[in-house]
Amino acid sequence: MRILFASEGFIVDGVASYNLYFGEALTKAGEKVAIAGRWAGFTSYKDRFAKAGIQVIQSISPFVDGHTLVSKGRAFAPDVIVTDSRRSFSLARKIQETTGAPLFTVFHDPPENDLEGERSMANLLAKSDAWITPERPIYRELEALSPDVPLRLIERPVAGRIHPSPLPTEGPFRVLLFGRLSGFKSPGLRAVVDNAAELKKQIPSLEIEVLGGGWRKTVFAQAAARANRRAGEKFVRVLGAQPDPLPFIQRATLVCAGATSAVEALLAQRLVLAFSGFWIGGVTTENLEYAVDMHFGERGGEFRMKEKPEAAVEGILAMHEQWKTRDMAAETALLREKLAPMFSDGLAVSRFWELYRALGKTVPAASPEN
Repeated sequence: MRILFASEGFIVDGVASYNLYFGEALTKAGEKVAIAGRWAGFTSYKDRFAKAGIQVIQSISPFVDGHTLVSKGRAFAPDVIVTDSRRSFSLARKIQETTGAPLFTVFHDPPENDLEGERSMANLLAKSDAWITPERPIYRELEALSPDVPLRLIERPVAGRIHPSPLPTEGPFRVLLFGRLSGFKSPGLRAVVDNAAELKKQIPSLEIEVLGGGWRKTVFAQAAARANRRAGEKFVRVLGAQPDPLPFIQRATLVCAGATSAVEALLAQRLVLAFSGFWIGGVTTENLEYAVDMHFGERGGEFRMKEKPEAAVEGILAMHEQWKTRDMAAETALLREKLAPMFSDGLAVSRFWELYRALGKTVPAASPEN
């Protein structure tokens, strides 16, 4: 089976990471997988796609659906095309027009009825053969639309790629602030950096690393410089976007993150303070299901972070106290055990084939699924 991911590019973002993890899971299952997208500069997932055994199809073009890229995508002769409901839908459609391959559209955002043209809900329904989303809140919204196409929740299969390591029990209390530095997602992260010098007084061993891209990176760098001057040492570092976040997660004690970043940190068996646009708080076995349901603060939570950004600062102090006074290793191991099945390769691949069969298709005899 030949599966083509039609992508806007290979930049370090949530769509590209989903394509990477899902594509790698399908490749490991024995399928032939490729990804088509525009050349995206030097900081991208291209090398990770290639390392995962995924064929990279690219061209330099100002347009997502440039002629050369469409031609190369058609030449791959896909049996299935996977795309997203954002900017790459037109690329997928142009490849589909010649190949006739069924088109699986992935929703990384809630459905928006006010969009027009290629990205209108009417068009996404009329020209998609199946719908996918990696998030439970979006799945519920799509299901409420009663689409005429089959729909599946296929969460990022990251469990097999995140290998746990022991939670640090001594040394610096290293906090990783992990997420896109945008207006919606960053109020809590910004509050931590703005108050870093005061936090350092209460946690002398504190080190902070900020991992993530976005238009506010310069603002964060300036705030970090101020905190470092006040403390008289460089304990806050702004690292920007990184193609592979795992080394930064593994050297952290506590990760402040939402969405997939929180999942990655939990699978690595790190303490997690979950928030993005909304607040979840410290992730425990008691609130894990709720955290997953809210996509770890990306789609919902107790309150909006812009209304109470100081909660992030208070949360770090509380998590530090737990780390000092309790053995948290058993808790982090249990969290991984509960979370891993939801984000496994096997579950993602089996749901992909469920969609294929729902279209009346027969899985090829050569496929490992048979």
